[in-house]
Amino acid sequence: MWSQGNAEPLTLLEQLIDQRRAFGQIDVFLALSFSNTMRQEYCDVFHYEGLGGLGANSRLSRQGVLEVHPMQLGQFCNDLHDGRFPVDVAFVQLAGPDRDGNYSAGFDHTYTRDLVSRARVVIAEVNTNAPVLPGASTIRPDELDAVVHTDRPVCPAPVAVSDEVDRKIAAHVAELVPDRATLEVGIGALPSCVLEALAGHRDLGIHTGMITRPMLGLIGSGAVTNAFKPVDTGYSAGSILAFDQPQRLDPYPLRLRPSRETLHFTALAGQPSMVAINTAVEIDLSGQVNAEYVPEGYVGAVGGLLDFVRGARASDGGRSIFAIHSRTSRGRSRIVSALAGGVVTVPRSDANWVVTEWGAVDLAHASLSERARRLISIAHPDDREALSKAWHDRN
Repeated sequence: MWSQGNAEPLTLLEQLIDQRRAFGQIDVFLALSFSNTMRQEYCDVFHYEGLGGLGANSRLSRQGVLEVHPMQLGQFCNDLHDGRFPVDVAFVQLAGPDRDGNYSAGFDHTYTRDLVSRARVVIAEVNTNAPVLPGASTIRPDELDAVVHTDRPVCPAPVAVSDEVDRKIAAHVAELVPDRATLEVGIGALPSCVLEALAGHRDLGIHTGMITRPMLGLIGSGAVTNAFKPVDTGYSAGSILAFDQPQRLDPYPLRLRPSRETLHFTALAGQPSMVAINTAVEIDLSGQVNAEYVPEGYVGAVGGLLDFVRGARASDGGRSIFAIHSRTSRGRSRIVSALAGGVVTVPRSDANWVVTEWGAVDLAHASLSERARRLISIAHPDDREALSKAWHDRN
């Protein structure tokens, strides 16, 4: 297993690929990938397992070579920390060293500290382009079995281009976010639009999984002060930096923590007006959410989604918001009578706000028939009659 996202240790992975036939079969566990390093043709040695089709790993799922573990990220990180999920060899990308000779987890604090603590063998790629930021703890040189020093660009997160539909949805979402709210926002074109739409808000806080470049833009606008957060007051908190680093991060008060801390229920429920803003593949008429699967394979994972949804709903004044296009790029409705493959990422008992370009509806405390009516009202107009008929026939 290795660190993820921008912190993929690309030099180590390339060497592993080149030398793979010297080892025999290797079980590889994948999290989030921004690169195309792992490929189907390496299955001559690699056996791929992972949390889902996160980033470039969706291609492996479509090719039928990725076995998925449908686990919540918070629980997975707890299991890794406690030794219930054994890892034999860990590759980690680190930053540093500092003046004391210690290293930092750099871009990815999700589970890097626990990988170093638990793996039998730890090989580090220390990249001069990885940032030294405050994290859970430092990593001492004597915790590493081997170190490779590199100076190469990190693998950047993909950049998605927003459109007019994104902007309409973002405007609806912004109306549901009060001043002084604490935000969790995902990654992609629509979440980026939402962050831009919040620039006029005041005293927002950030307690999220991924800190993205649009999030830095919101911080820079003055809308984010983190002044009313009871923990990490004055700091935007997350677990991973989901961008490369062409600029200095000094102006941004950031604090990175392991996911087992940022996703802990009490940490989320204790935030004032915690608002979780996420996207989904599709939502059925009862409020069930599929955020990970399409008929061709996995394009996402459970990840921290359910942790954030439940933590936000338990927060004083908090809410969960799913923001989706009413239709896919191929013209298929994202509000459906039945989820693809029957995959439920978030159960209907956790349903709250759903937003499309046609409006916003609250499903909490609504009966099944009322939920269907509300969701159909924000579906694409050309899909509403078919959805109504499907609901009538089903009942």
